Amino acid sequence: MILLHRLTPFVISLLSAAGFGLLMWDPLDLKFLAAACFLLIPILFARLLLWELRRPAFWVFLGTPSLLLLSSLMFFLIIESTLGAWVMLLSVTLALALYAENLFAFYHLPSSYQAYSLEFLSLMCYMVSAFFFTGSAYMAQLFLELPLWIPAIATFLIVLLATVAVFWVSKIGFETGILFAVTGAIIMTQVYISLSMLPTSFVTHAAAFTVFWYIYLGISRAHVLEKLTPSVVQRYAIIGCMLLGLIFGTATWT
Repeated sequence: MILLHRLTPFVISLLSAAGFGLLMWDPLDLKFLAAACFLLIPILFARLLLWELRRPAFWVFLGTPSLLLLSSLMFFLIIESTLGAWVMLLSVTLALALYAENLFAFYHLPSSYQAYSLEFLSLMCYMVSAFFFTGSAYMAQLFLELPLWIPAIATFLIVLLATVAVFWVSKIGFETGILFAVTGAIIMTQVYISLSMLPTSFVTHAAAFTVFWYIYLGISRAHVLEKLTPSVVQRYAIIGCMLLGLIFGTATWT
């Protein structure tokens, strides 16, 4: 049985590469085969997690790669660059494989698991998911003419659930995490709305949103874990300003 679990990360990576590859090759004729590949990935993650539906860990560890997969697929369908499509195929496949590999170690081979690996990977997956999801949402506003409140509500819910998950993986109790999750969801929804008013591209909006959320998560987690110091705040402020300066400084303003 453990051999089948051992092969699961490899199979997940193959399905991810195959799904995105089929969409790149012929997104119309082979869309059902690609959809089958993507649907099998959460099922394999659930199997890796032993189908423990009553445990919060199951839903947190399943939700993280599922959100990454869904948001990346949304973004993949609107991307026009072939190079960008290849970069997404490789990066998302690698991220899913690494996450599955660490889940295997955590659940089935604890002696080989490296401490804090899932915490770090979860944060990374959520940051990437935030970029893909908000980029897709901004594009939907533009081309589908969606009213602003629809993606704003979706952003609130995604940030709320993702923040709860990040805090849970960081071993922060639900009672404490939910307060910061609700606060963060409100703040990031306001950030989403504010960025949508800037005369820049959806990529710029999504990148800036991701930076703001990264700063919020970093500072709030440090506060709850009693590790918040002036030097930590200064570090996040410097990193945030540098990244936002790079994003907006290289953006095309219309």
